[in-house]
Amino acid sequence: MTSTLDAVKIQARVIIPIVKALEAELGKQRAHALVGGAIAESWASFLASRRPERDQHPETQGDLEFPVESEVVERSDDSYARNFTACAFADYFRKIGEPEIGALLTCGVDFAVEAKLRPAWSFERTQTRMQGAQFCDFRWKRRPPG
Repeated sequence: MTSTLDAVKIQARVIIPIVKALEAELGKQRAHALVGGAIAESWASFLASRRPERDQHPETQGDLEFPVESEVVERSDDSYARNFTACAFADYFRKIGEPEIGALLTCGVDFAVEAKLRPAWSFERTQTRMQGAQFCDFRWKRRPPG
């Protein structure tokens, strides 16, 4: 069985040359916006089709295994915070010199996924290991009803 990391590496072999060609044609910012948006929407729709339930507590991870290490820094019924302290995706893309494209394939999907799966929760992330931070800071708060 292919691991999530192996699947992303396979995707990267296809996506990186496409993104590079689009960068040359459209400019980096436009190319990344187009590709990143398409990947995020596609991944969010895929996960939503596998997880019909909505608004589960963020501690509920689902059935996918990700090559990350993390620590919970806050846990309550209405808020949840987790720092991702190790990430094989970030390690791989930084190693091959493509953290920006790696972010399109991995980190860039988080906001679209959260919007689809947890519309009753606000989601914030201000830094990622892919960008060189020591940890990714995932933060959720349940929105007040109404």
